[in-house]
Amino acid sequence: MATTNGRAGRPGLKVGVCGEQGGEPRSVEFFHNEGLDYVSCSPFRVPIARLAAAQAAIKAEKKAAK
Repeated sequence: MATTNGRAGRPGLKVGVCGEQGGEPRSVEFFHNEGLDYVSCSPFRVPIARLAAAQAAIKAEKKAAK
């Protein structure tokens, strides 16, 4: 809701999340589905977050194709 309202007032607004939840795979998928642009997390969690982001994008693409 906040992302939608923010972008209604300012198109192109970049929205993201910072913290350890940004490296949690289930959170990354949730944030992707909610339309956030990025997540930020500690360096050791970056590989996990990148993989989760790629998986979320593929899953969303397959869902959209149906």
